[in-house]
Amino acid sequence: MDTSEVSAAIRSAIASSTVVRGVGSGTWLHGGPVVNDAAASVVRPRGGVIEYTPGDLVISVHAGTTLEELAATCAASGQMLAIAPYGSPHSTIGAVVATASAAPLAYEDLTIRDLVLGLTAVTGTGDVVRLGGKVVKNVAGFDLVRLNTGAFGTLGIITEVNVRLHAKPIMDHVVTGTLVDAPNAWVLRLVENRAPLPMLVRLAPGEPAQLFARCTGNDARASALRGIMQSYGARNAFTLGSSDTSNASEPESPVAMLRHVPEQALVLRARTRPSDGALLIDAARVAFPDAMLLFHPSRGSLRITTMHTDNADARIAGFVASAPPSMPFSVVVEQGASPIAPSSALDLSVKRTFDPHGILNRRRPESLDMAVV
Repeated sequence: MDTSEVSAAIRSAIASSTVVRGVGSGTWLHGGPVVNDAAASVVRPRGGVIEYTPGDLVISVHAGTTLEELAATCAASGQMLAIAPYGSPHSTIGAVVATASAAPLAYEDLTIRDLVLGLTAVTGTGDVVRLGGKVVKNVAGFDLVRLNTGAFGTLGIITEVNVRLHAKPIMDHVVTGTLVDAPNAWVLRLVENRAPLPMLVRLAPGEPAQLFARCTGNDARASALRGIMQSYGARNAFTLGSSDTSNASEPESPVAMLRHVPEQALVLRARTRPSDGALLIDAARVAFPDAMLLFHPSRGSLRITTMHTDNADARIAGFVASAPPSMPFSVVVEQGASPIAPSSALDLSVKRTFDPHGILNRRRPESLDMAVV
């Protein structure tokens, strides 16, 4: 569907009092659709490039364009999208923006909010709003761009996106090494001696922590960054391979391996002050001893992936309760569990402004779009 067709579908849904569900490739729906209504009207924005001038490092695409298609288009001009989010390369750029998908080892530690310059969305009244623009220094409507980024399509169905691109570096490798000491030791080293490279620490049950770093630039810079990584205590460091996001669909790609999310998994994202990272890791290990943990040292963000169980809500509540009172933190349940906090009055007010009929991607009671404690 193009923008006008999405608008018409929403107006028709209003007339028939039907809930609307926005869908890209549908690859994230196994985590719990936001709409719990078999009669929901499904709108699926079209894909394809609208405008691309490589010299401007900006591309405008329809929201249904997949990350794989976007990467292939940009690679021909030696450019790339700086992130390759968790999940499938068949995910659409519209869904990535709508869910504010996190990405492992993003180039220069950028997020999708850093890359979206503008977007077109259709609100819950069927009105078309064009926010932001196509240049990096543009600020018109930028706050509304960020408001819709991560709103899960509850404020408007995104139909077009303008994103900032980056030139592909000469060298772009993922290097890994083992951290043999306790988290409270290496978290302190990583936080206090922050290096200019994206890093991620993987903690699997019964295994030593594994530090991953994305080393980019010319030969000299990439070699220097690898040396910095080893100075953090990473032993037996070696290069896994290219972190080129245009190759992230290859099963052996390091980025693809880190991006993989099992369909039946429970996935949480917790965040605290980087200096409190060891406390957060310890609390997660107690609550989820069988979980795979990915810690982002520059943000204090911890991604928790474990198998879904019938007592998932209780485990999440126990995790929240076990955290030290002196450690401020937030928890977002990305996949496979119930809400752990109701929407705030501010959230509801914003929702009513953009979707007065309450028909866009209505949150179902037994799943979670976003919850923060």
